[in-house]
Amino acid sequence: MTEKPRDDTGALLDGIDKTLSDFKAKTYQAKKAYDQSDVGRAQRELTALGRFWSQFVRSCGWIYATLIAPVTWRIYRFVRWAFAGYRKLWARCVYAKDAYGDPVFSKARGGMMIIATIATCYLIYGVATVAVTLPWYLATVRHNEQLYLSNSQNITTAHIEQEVHEVYGCETLPCTEQNTVTFRVRATWFNEVWSVLHHGSLFYPGYVAAAVSPVLNRCVITSYGIRRKFLVRAWELYPDLVQVECMPTDASERDSEKKIDNRDYR
Repeated sequence: MTEKPRDDTGALLDGIDKTLSDFKAKTYQAKKAYDQSDVGRAQRELTALGRFWSQFVRSCGWIYATLIAPVTWRIYRFVRWAFAGYRKLWARCVYAKDAYGDPVFSKARGGMMIIATIATCYLIYGVATVAVTLPWYLATVRHNEQLYLSNSQNITTAHIEQEVHEVYGCETLPCTEQNTVTFRVRATWFNEVWSVLHHGSLFYPGYVAAAVSPVLNRCVITSYGIRRKFLVRAWELYPDLVQVECMPTDASERDSEKKIDNRDYR
């Protein structure tokens, strides 16, 4: 009988599988040893750090493109439009005609134009300040409020450009840490306008604070602002005192529960 040829295909495939398995096992062991080494740990940390910064920068780009760019672009267009208009106004104002009717630059007109520009910007700033403060005033104002004030202090320092006074007191008697209140008296744009409209004169913080003598006073005041201690402590959002009428009290009045009557001050 003729001998059947030996089939080595199966054995060859088994050998290939074994070789691949050994290669994968050695690769895994090598990768595991590399990951546990100092170089491997450093590479993982650098990769994670690079991934973090890449994601962070892409997120910042999204914030700028979605939230900031639309606003800044409108501001940029407005500033460009305003500057173009100012240049046209400058060209119309700073030139004077000579004897031949030709325009000639005038340094005097240029200087007056600069002074007028500074004054206009200052006035625009004041109007904007009043416009921003007005809703806050309308929402928080308290007219003819009756409470007790006991002291005032000038806190103007080299770091504070305007004259500022603090007035201390309490809403009811006896005074405790729960019912005390601190007011600021300062000459802001809004307070100046308020004083002109109500009294026909400018706002003088020293005169307003001087009405509170260094004793316990029964007072009728007009103020605006929120009296939350955490706002005062965190952001120094003091309520503003714009008008005050005070009359010192005596021991008998402090011990009694008599209500304050505005007629006592007039």
